[in-house]
Amino acid sequence: MWNPPAVTALMARNDQESLTAVGEAFKGAADNIGIKRLAPAEIGDTLRQGGTFVFRGSQPLLEHFDAKVGDNCEIDAILASVAAK
Repeated sequence: MWNPPAVTALMARNDQESLTAVGEAFKGAADNIGIKRLAPAEIGDTLRQGGTFVFRGSQPLLEHFDAKVGDNCEIDAILASVAAK
């Protein structure tokens, strides 16, 4: 979850204020429910990745499958797909 590439990606696309907010939220969760309960019960579940999908009705306008943590779709691509007619 907090591997070096993920941290590098977070730092590249966020300012100090938003990084501090993420850190404080994570610490708050760890303090409230415990660090061990933040991770999935099955270690394989940590390997699942997400993605970004934009549809107009049933037609896909954008499909982005995250290859790894921090491999988020570029916001410009999302906005361009929404603006496309």
